[in-house]
Amino acid sequence: MQHNESQPARRTVLRALGFGAAAVGAAPLLSACAGGLKKSGQSSDSTIRIGYVSPRTGAFAAFTEGDAYILEQVRARFGKGLTYGGKTYSVEILDRDTGSDPQRAAGIAGELITRHNVDLMLATTTPDTVHPVAEKCESEGVPCVSTIEPWQAFFFGRGGSATKTFKYTFHFNSGIEGLARIETDMWRLFDTNKKVGVLWPNDSDGAAFRDKTAGYRAQTGVGGFTIVDPGAYENGTKDFSSVIARFKEEGVEILAGVPAPPDFSTFWTQASQQNFQPKVATISKAVLFETSVAALPNGLGDGLCVATFWLPAFPFSSTITGQTAQQLADGYERSPLSRGRKWNQGLGFNHALFEVAQSVLTRADPKDREAVAECLSRTTLDTVVGHLTWQGGGAANPVKNVATTAGVGTQWVRRADGSFELKVVSNSLVPTLKLDGKAKQL
Repeated sequence: MQHNESQPARRTVLRALGFGAAAVGAAPLLSACAGGLKKSGQSSDSTIRIGYVSPRTGAFAAFTEGDAYILEQVRARFGKGLTYGGKTYSVEILDRDTGSDPQRAAGIAGELITRHNVDLMLATTTPDTVHPVAEKCESEGVPCVSTIEPWQAFFFGRGGSATKTFKYTFHFNSGIEGLARIETDMWRLFDTNKKVGVLWPNDSDGAAFRDKTAGYRAQTGVGGFTIVDPGAYENGTKDFSSVIARFKEEGVEILAGVPAPPDFSTFWTQASQQNFQPKVATISKAVLFETSVAALPNGLGDGLCVATFWLPAFPFSSTITGQTAQQLADGYERSPLSRGRKWNQGLGFNHALFEVAQSVLTRADPKDREAVAECLSRTTLDTVVGHLTWQGGGAANPVKNVATTAGVGTQWVRRADGSFELKVVSNSLVPTLKLDGKAKQL
């Protein structure tokens, strides 16, 4: 990917992802950011404090399996400090585990702000962690960057609108529009009756997908399918019998949704026991990672499909380590910190949080929260997950506080040894990324 002859293909990939000509080239597109006025309570010492809040335990722990490896890398790279305006600051990263609990996430954010006086907050993985942290940062005037949540859930789920945006909180991730495009492309690979049963929980993700104006049914490509929505279920539900009965009654042949991993495991096990087997299942959040798929009983993960927004095969590199996406994944798998686990999408996105942090903290006065927030709003950066921009509008920047990413359709295939691997079966958004599998019916 780094040889000259590969560059035309890389340009094509970037444009296919919606990143445009600005993404072409190895160097990030950066500019110095203006200073602002320091808010009360901010320190003026020589240490930059970065809060990193993630669910390393609990229902969403699979998303952060790479945290230990990422933190080791970043601390090593930041060990010599970050420089702005000729001054070098030491860097302290304060990482905290939310346990996948929203109340705990809010408490952690408050502690990092009031006790540790963080200069920048990073948050990851689902509304349960992201929203409490982002809300605390917005109210306290602390710049925050987050990821791994559909952007509509982050923005609209927190009360954003055409007339209300946020000053301090920024996000990068795919959106429902990209997810719907990828999933409907995969549905069309199968001969079905086009009836889609959906698992949309009673949380911010579920509400975003169910929204009549900006949700799943409003997206291009979904119109030719019939959505069967049995209603919002509570996270932690132990009996999905009524949902399964509704899907069977309606003759559902396609399954989609955004359940948490434990909830989908419960649902999918009960579906098998009650003889509900759709022809294709495209599941977000719950089956992004091999550990979650392998944990399903009796090999039930075989053939599940998922929209994938980061693969080692993507032609992107880290601005912190210089590693390509493939090298980052390989390095993780070789590290004892992986504990023998395979790479997953969380590795790339959580690593990219620190790329954004490095960018803004070296282009704006890191001890000036106003300046850092303003700098975030004008950041354009090539990262290991692709090109991110919080300016310019369009598909890559649909609202002020959001930068979008794009991906491909993949299917989990069980190997002879019982492990699972992802195969790319749909690449309409990234046509130059090679298909390496043929979709198979469940």
